[in-house]
Amino acid sequence: MPRLLKLLALLAAGVLVGMRPARAGDDDPGPLYAWTMPPPEQQLAADQTVIPIGKGAVFVPTITGAEHEPPALLVAEDTMISVPVGERFLVDPGTYTVIVSPGSPADGVGIAIEVREGETTLVPVRWGALQVEVTDVHRIPHRGAYELIRADTREPVGTGFGADTLQGEILPTWLLAPGLYRVVRPGQNYRATTDFATVVVPEGGFVRYRLVMDEDTGDFLGAGVLLPDEFASGAERRFKRWFRSLDVGFDGSMVRNQNVVGAFNQTQYDGSAYLDGQFGLIHERHHFTVLLQAEEGVSQIRPQDGTPLPVVKGTDRLRADVLHTIDLRGTTGPYFRASAETQAFPTEVLVTEDTTIITRSADGDVIETTQLPANDTFRLADAWRPTLAREGIGVNHTFRQKRTTTAFNLRLGFGMRQNVYDGALVLDDRSSTSALEYTAVDSFYQQGIEATVIAGLRLPGRLIYATDVELFADFSSFSQPWSRTGTLGIPYPPWSVNWRNTLSLRLTRNLSLNYYLNIDIEPQVIDRPQVEQSLLLRAAWSVL
Repeated sequence: MPRLLKLLALLAAGVLVGMRPARAGDDDPGPLYAWTMPPPEQQLAADQTVIPIGKGAVFVPTITGAEHEPPALLVAEDTMISVPVGERFLVDPGTYTVIVSPGSPADGVGIAIEVREGETTLVPVRWGALQVEVTDVHRIPHRGAYELIRADTREPVGTGFGADTLQGEILPTWLLAPGLYRVVRPGQNYRATTDFATVVVPEGGFVRYRLVMDEDTGDFLGAGVLLPDEFASGAERRFKRWFRSLDVGFDGSMVRNQNVVGAFNQTQYDGSAYLDGQFGLIHERHHFTVLLQAEEGVSQIRPQDGTPLPVVKGTDRLRADVLHTIDLRGTTGPYFRASAETQAFPTEVLVTEDTTIITRSADGDVIETTQLPANDTFRLADAWRPTLAREGIGVNHTFRQKRTTTAFNLRLGFGMRQNVYDGALVLDDRSSTSALEYTAVDSFYQQGIEATVIAGLRLPGRLIYATDVELFADFSSFSQPWSRTGTLGIPYPPWSVNWRNTLSLRLTRNLSLNYYLNIDIEPQVIDRPQVEQSLLLRAAWSVL
């Protein structure tokens, strides 16, 4: 950074908050604003860094833990460097200014210090700390956005976001100059008369603040300072905490045509219902979650003059996921997971004309030839088939960025799969014949290496995108890599890829438009990618 810019940053911090010399004997802000970290003297005593000859050291205390707080700035006449909080930092002896800021140096607190050779200068805490926990009315945390404005200058400090702490995300800490601040919706200014709240940040104190926000609309529903034992985020969660949520919803339609040009005289009924539940437990470094999903739908056509056609199912999916992660080193630690997915009812296809169906084995031999009359059904799979179960153990890492709308997880480990098809049929039609041709899929079991990437992104407006990519390489596949050729003539290994995508547009509190795209590459089942897409307008209500 050019020297002039450094001097301007130093001057700005000094003018706005005043540069006060380092001194001991700070006032205790009281139990309401108690730190989650030990007192500064104890933090310094726990740091065993050796100071070499010719050097001194600076120690900037941390109020809530270094993983929650941004680094400080150390400014001299010709230098400006970042200094991590909560640890001894070696520097040349001399006169410095330490700037603690949530962003720009001009918004921070400047403290003048003198560093002597062989000694550590403990920087007095002339700033305050603020954590804003954003939750819904059920006290379930989410990544709602807000803006922080300093009341005396009416200048924006920055835009913040909540954190899904139940999934192990870290709630960031604002390090602020003492004073009064306004919390408003993003884009609003100091004069906002709705959706705003205020908070006082005392010198040397840690303010635990909860902002209750409608996750769908961004409306403020409540706000206030909490006692330490009420706050449930970050490093001070030292007790067991259960959380749960349960959403139910449905979609349906009835279309009746009578004497309509270009349409049959008939009535068509379509309907589906779903349940989405999540339950879990957080205790210190342990995160345990259970996800349960059920979605069922049916469809039927009733001609005006004729026999109603058979009822066929539309959506049929049951899924359960269990995940246990342990944060041993920051955001990294072991994981244990298990999941299963199946279908509760038989799967049948309805033909609209007389059809010949040929069923083949995986080797291509004909098993059965069936003559099917129009408006009849043919069974593709029995109930509970296929059932796909997966287990894994390995290392999980969560990439966390402060004040962000993204979430990103990476898992790598040993996995097992039980693929129970029991002869369920997959369409493998050949253009050389007029018949419909299906291949029966045998059950198979696998052991190998699994890698999973999970990401979520809150887009502008009310769009939310989530993606989950899972790669599985069976141990047996390593002896025959690049043994298959794709549709573009490019060889690829016989590994499995499962990619789940969801794009959701929240229209109202209970109404959303959802696009789903699932892509499965399972070479052991079929050479071509399995692609499933759906676009649904959904009404949903939270039960828990």
